[in-house]
Amino acid sequence: MADEGDERQEARPRSWAVRRWAAPLALAVSVAASIGAVHRLADGSVPTAPSGEQRMPRFTVAIGDFGTGGQGRRPKPWFQVRAARAGGVRPLDSVPAPRSAGMAQSLVAGPGEMFVLSAFEQTSCTTRFYRFRLAADGRVRGLAPLTEETVPARVAGLAVSPDGARLAYATAPCAQAAQPQATVTVLDIGSGRRRTWSTAAPSLVGEIVWARDSRTLGYTVGDVRPEAAPGPFHERRLGNVTVHALDTGGGGADLRSGRVLFRQPDDAAAVTTAVMNPDGRAGYGAMKRAHPASFVLFSFSAGEPMKITRIIGLKPNAVMALGFITDDGPRYACLGGVDSFGRVNEGRFRDTSDGGQSCAVAYGY
Repeated sequence: MADEGDERQEARPRSWAVRRWAAPLALAVSVAASIGAVHRLADGSVPTAPSGEQRMPRFTVAIGDFGTGGQGRRPKPWFQVRAARAGGVRPLDSVPAPRSAGMAQSLVAGPGEMFVLSAFEQTSCTTRFYRFRLAADGRVRGLAPLTEETVPARVAGLAVSPDGARLAYATAPCAQAAQPQATVTVLDIGSGRRRTWSTAAPSLVGEIVWARDSRTLGYTVGDVRPEAAPGPFHERRLGNVTVHALDTGGGGADLRSGRVLFRQPDDAAAVTTAVMNPDGRAGYGAMKRAHPASFVLFSFSAGEPMKITRIIGLKPNAVMALGFITDDGPRYACLGGVDSFGRVNEGRFRDTSDGGQSCAVAYGY
């Protein structure tokens, strides 16, 4: 049984209502102003300066033309860079799509001011990764494919290892599958070698993130189960959400073989997020309850019951998204929820998602 804290509250500062994984460019000013409270919204944290003061992002990198109000007759940018300052945003660079490149889908910052972008080509159902860096003035430098090979699937949930050597991501077929199957691939950037882990039962994967050792990979796996619903239809729900810590240097290809750090209690509400910490042994998460309407924040550690740390009451018809404060350094991960492709809403699975943009904003320091 989890230990439940007595502290309850109905509201948090406005910064808590900004999603930590996909802040729109239009909010760049408010994000920069509140980033000390929620840390790095794109990946959960922000580096700490030697003086103890937290560094503010200098640049916002965003897919498309967020916040520009249109480009007139000019081609829509593939992605753009803007100055991220509390006093306002200023365009710095607008990058058109390379020839024959697909639609930009996801963007994640990596170590050494590296950024990785995934681009999807609908006709061939292939995804290609691109890498670039930002110069001191915010201009894009060295934009090029990460590897020669493409991925014959949709891709989401990008996570760059802290040493910059590997990229982890989830894949999904373009055609609607009868049953979803959780699949995670790790790409060795230097050699181009790939290794894939998957599950046999209908399942989803999310919250892909590396530990600081650049070898342990954390992620959630949830079971997709049919559930009776009023009327002639049946809906599918996500349950039994677990957080695994996988030794990517070990043997096997079973995504469930990773050490279990957290398992959703039988009587728990819908788990909306559960993320492994950089130590590879503990983490944090959130669940949503219907009665009473509330968000439940919790922490977990391998071999121990989860601990409820806060309950945030929700008013009727309220919509809320949470940011999480951490002091563990940048995570270099998309962290888009318990399904990397965004097909889960309050525990309900809908396979009609087109795998559109996620993690469309990243920050440079």
